[in-house]
Amino acid sequence: MRVLALLALLAAVPAFAQQAPRAAAPATDCPECPVLALVPPGNYRIGTPPDAAEVDLATGESPPVDISLSKPFYVSATEVTVGAFRRFVEDTGYEPPLGCRVWRAGQWVQDRDRSWRDPGFAQPPADSDPVVCVSWEDARAYADWLAGKSGLRYRLPSESECEYVARGGTSFPRFWGAEDSQESVSVALACDYANVYDRSAVDAFSFPWPNANCSDGVAGPAAAGRYKPNAFGAYDVIGNVREWLQDCYTTSYKGRPQDGRAWTWQGGCELKSVRGGSWASRPGVARAAARDAAAAGLRQADLGFRVARDYD
Repeated sequence: MRVLALLALLAAVPAFAQQAPRAAAPATDCPECPVLALVPPGNYRIGTPPDAAEVDLATGESPPVDISLSKPFYVSATEVTVGAFRRFVEDTGYEPPLGCRVWRAGQWVQDRDRSWRDPGFAQPPADSDPVVCVSWEDARAYADWLAGKSGLRYRLPSESECEYVARGGTSFPRFWGAEDSQESVSVALACDYANVYDRSAVDAFSFPWPNANCSDGVAGPAAAGRYKPNAFGAYDVIGNVREWLQDCYTTSYKGRPQDGRAWTWQGGCELKSVRGGSWASRPGVARAAARDAAAAGLRQADLGFRVARDYD
């Protein structure tokens, strides 16, 4: 069945086409493993042209670089949930320490009593919510646990894979279309496809940046899979929570592996790449190409992850 699904994806239109390929049927590897979306191979351009309407030159998203992913791969269809992370903790005894950065009194502050179990929102997190207040090390430990359970190579996605998935087979800043794609025109379609800072969250958070001109009825993280998926069958690739990636962060694409591999180096690095935007993100940074970075030990109430694995 997986072979037939892969052949169908290989016959799909290439990246940058205006109609993205159809998603394959989801798969899962073990009782503890997440539902996976099969991502087809393809070529695309990571980053944003310097003259684009929306571009953040300071983060190194421009000039863009050509990337060729010659093999399919899997990503978890949703971000890792609270329930899934709890099963990992209960099975292994791994417990991230208390302490998480939360939004309070107009700024992000460290709260030593907060954790993935209680990130400090109006309601306790449901098992279906994406887990937050987890560090890069916590995310890696979870992926290693899945690898042990399944006998397969689970890992964090690379930055190149992440943007490729977020584009969903299109060249648009946001996979849901070229129209309504700029912060200056409010990104009003965001509430159908992504959980970003919108009118529903203004009263709860009053962030000092623009909000999307729509309402989804959610302030803070939303249940994983609540919004419409992209053509690869992946949910929340933009918005909901920011996601840890395997890569070391650099402010340029120069020298990046052009085959989709993560950009890492011997000895490791302090700053890790983060992508996707979150429930707290202004529309302008809720884009496929938008980049961010965080110290590997950071735990914050809008930062989670999803996992990937190679196609066998």
